[in-house]
Amino acid sequence: MKMGKKMWIFLVMSAMLASLVTGCAGRDSGASAEGGSTGEKVKLTVLMNGVAQMSGVQDDPVTKAVEEKLGITMDIISTSGMDLTAELNALIASDDLPDIVVGITPEQRQLLVDSEQIIPLDGLVEQYGGEINNKKAGQQALEFSKKYYSDESGQLYFIGLRAGEDYDSSFPTVAPYIRWDIYNQIGAPKIENMDQMLDVLKQMQDAYPETEDGKKVYAVSGCLADPGWNTFSLSSAEAFIGFRKLDNYGLVGTNIYDVTGYINAMENADSPTWQLFQYWNKAYQMGILDPECVTMKYDQWVEKIQAGQVLYAPFSWFATVPVMNDPNKTFLPVTFENFENDSFTCSYAYTPGADPYAISKKCKYPERAMELLNYAWSYEGSYLFQNGVQGENWDIIDGEPQYLDAYVQGLNDGTAEAVLFGSFFGPFMNEDTNQPIALSKTASYFEKYKCTGVVKEYCDQYGITAPVQNYTKAGYHIWDEAWQKGLQAYTGDLKEIDSRIQDYVLTNIPKMVLAETDEEFETMRLKFMEDINAMGAQELYESRIEDYQNTVKEVLEMQNK
Repeated sequence: MKMGKKMWIFLVMSAMLASLVTGCAGRDSGASAEGGSTGEKVKLTVLMNGVAQMSGVQDDPVTKAVEEKLGITMDIISTSGMDLTAELNALIASDDLPDIVVGITPEQRQLLVDSEQIIPLDGLVEQYGGEINNKKAGQQALEFSKKYYSDESGQLYFIGLRAGEDYDSSFPTVAPYIRWDIYNQIGAPKIENMDQMLDVLKQMQDAYPETEDGKKVYAVSGCLADPGWNTFSLSSAEAFIGFRKLDNYGLVGTNIYDVTGYINAMENADSPTWQLFQYWNKAYQMGILDPECVTMKYDQWVEKIQAGQVLYAPFSWFATVPVMNDPNKTFLPVTFENFENDSFTCSYAYTPGADPYAISKKCKYPERAMELLNYAWSYEGSYLFQNGVQGENWDIIDGEPQYLDAYVQGLNDGTAEAVLFGSFFGPFMNEDTNQPIALSKTASYFEKYKCTGVVKEYCDQYGITAPVQNYTKAGYHIWDEAWQKGLQAYTGDLKEIDSRIQDYVLTNIPKMVLAETDEEFETMRLKFMEDINAMGAQELYESRIEDYQNTVKEVLEMQNK
């Protein structure tokens, strides 16, 4: 199956956004394998997160390499486009869970544990999990899983994949990426803070009110109608002030400069969630926020960005992707002269692993299932799943793993196959080299393939070797998903309260973004708070304070061992 650049970008984005005993096996470098499986050839069904829509056994080089190495054929069920919670409920009700199953949210993991249709993994990890246990990231992921993803037994039910810091040597994961050509056209004015960014975006829109083919341009757009992304196309700007919501909609949160604090993020007009949405309402009142953002889905938002109709995008996968097929029309991250609270979240860590996988009771070959998960944690397996087959996609060049020039060119012109399973690997970082497993995120890849043209000019302008360095200078710049993933699922009445408030928030926030005046926004905000408080918002907030504070204390102790 040939995949063009659009699919490659989708797979990279899916892998980015998505979110965690004693062994005997040694480390491997990713350059060679130590033997293969001695077991019979088996087929394992895997409900896999972070991959494109697909089902069945794939005819791709990675699937074939796994078959040759392990004797395991992967039969894939992708979660893409799926209501995973509903799907898990249906599979549990029919006693038909796949062999290996992912549980992303606390509710999904609780559902799987309570069903008693997944098995404890302690013994399997002890016998077959050497590649997990011989890495610090693996040890922490296992310890976290037993502590927070278990039941009262304290047994291990989930193996986290994509664990550790998801570090990119080139670009910040989230930042104010703006059309650099238009920014330079208006004189590249310095931006002190977020408020000043709106003024600059207004100048940019005034200078470029429509595309060359006559389409209306807005500085900012989004996809508030997309159920998967909900408000994140706009609320991702929380990273710029060091805030992080601890739910799907912004009632509760914390700050990366003080993760011990658990705050009601909607308590008053100055609370972080309201700061963010009042900020974007200000953009609307200035005429620079696309009103269609409240009805658009993700794909529609991306189409507008690529058509040149949007001047701001918050995610790194838009960086250096030419707009309107013009390499001079590029998104690059503008930096603030001052970081609020010395904070800017530009990188994300996943102590528990972004995607926790369990093995079902129906699995006829649990040892082989663990063998597959362990292989995903080996450096050999990690490089394979993330980057493809050595010698075809990448190789050891100048002493380190690097993509082959022909493969990079093929990805760029659509003649090469994108790797299908780029989210199914264990450690984000090679702990021996302190470089990302994803070869597109290494320093050598950036220097060779990305630091050219306008990007080179950008780096020279700021006196840096990579754009991410503009943000790592903030005292607080890493968010660890452990703080949120350690929280237990809401149960009973709290679960119902959470569901009602989430539905209310995601329905009404878009309306508030389009308020015509500050007074209208404040009137709507007060009514909003009256309504969610009547639903039980304060009870919901208070219910997790102790749980959160205990989690932070325990995880910090674990990380500092």
